[in-house]
Amino acid sequence: MTVLNPHQFFDLSREDPQSLTHFRTTLADGQLFRYVEGDRESANTLIERHFAGYFRKEAATAVANGTVGLRLALSALGIGPGDRVLVSAYSFIACAMAVSAVGAVPVPLDMDTALTPDTAALESPDGPVAAVLIVHVQGHAVPAGRLRELCDRLGVPLIEDVCQALGAASADGRAGELADVAVTSFQQSKQISSGEGGLVAGGAELVERVYRMADLGAVRHDGGLPDWDDERALVGDNLRMTELQASLVMDQALTLEQTLARQRDRRTRLREQLGADTPVLDSSHPEGDAASHTLFVARSAGDAAEFCTGLAARGVLARVVWKKTYPEHGLFRRVLSSEAHPRPEKAAALAPRILSVPTSKYLTDAAVSRVAEAVVALRHHLVQER
Repeated sequence: MTVLNPHQFFDLSREDPQSLTHFRTTLADGQLFRYVEGDRESANTLIERHFAGYFRKEAATAVANGTVGLRLALSALGIGPGDRVLVSAYSFIACAMAVSAVGAVPVPLDMDTALTPDTAALESPDGPVAAVLIVHVQGHAVPAGRLRELCDRLGVPLIEDVCQALGAASADGRAGELADVAVTSFQQSKQISSGEGGLVAGGAELVERVYRMADLGAVRHDGGLPDWDDERALVGDNLRMTELQASLVMDQALTLEQTLARQRDRRTRLREQLGADTPVLDSSHPEGDAASHTLFVARSAGDAAEFCTGLAARGVLARVVWKKTYPEHGLFRRVLSSEAHPRPEKAAALAPRILSVPTSKYLTDAAVSRVAEAVVALRHHLVQER
């Protein structure tokens, strides 16, 4: 029995080779380093230009992965030791780790049942705030308009982590558009995948600093050799993306809307077959979701485990997305004081109960029906009213 995976966005072996124009060009060219020689324009440059426009920013730069992108963005904004950064509590632990990596303190923002952060901590901050890092999780776009207003009132930057929600939109627009800095990822389970990779988009000066920090701190004149004598040089790291990765990203960027449309069609078909008795976990703007999976809420953590076991027996791989919020992990309990990471009650209660099941673009109609049948058979483990 073929197991259906909820997080399968991109499978290179299943793609039409003729659609991978940039990838094939890079293979034929043989130059895998981002600073290519000759007439071919670097695929890194192509994706940087493309996504600067996509996020409506002045510039963008490719980096090794999304976590690195967050860390470099924070550093470029001047966030450092002792600074308090509000971070969505229900998010992948890498988001809080990026904050900790620059010496700052991640402070959890609780959420509601539509995966939207609670703005109370911004409406009436209980301490200084240096920045806000909002995470668009599981293909759901957070409405960022009110957050943008509150950040402007406080005079702090808004960072949008779009790593899991490239192409998603809320009533306030596309995820990443309202941020001072938008960061996305091209890791295997993302909307666009090159195995690993990431990108930072924002103002030209900030992006230039991120670019240099990811390029060993060097200044490059017209894309030439690195110059460490220039007064703008700084201590950096080697966090570049390869040409092979960037070319895969560019090919998928050109078909992203078709990919998202196919996934939305799969989700719609699943919902129709589930019927009204099996409610899903929706964002506040479900027509703008960009997920390859559909979310449900279990009655309890025990029900979540039994639901996953039951689906696996039917050949469907369901997952509890994250069993706990980041401040509940032992790592953060050890390195942060309880005052620095107050328990996000609503997020902590929901996290071990949020489940994902597959609705990827690769699912046939028959496969969608198989998922629906499995979910219906086990829906007694799910919350019945949303």
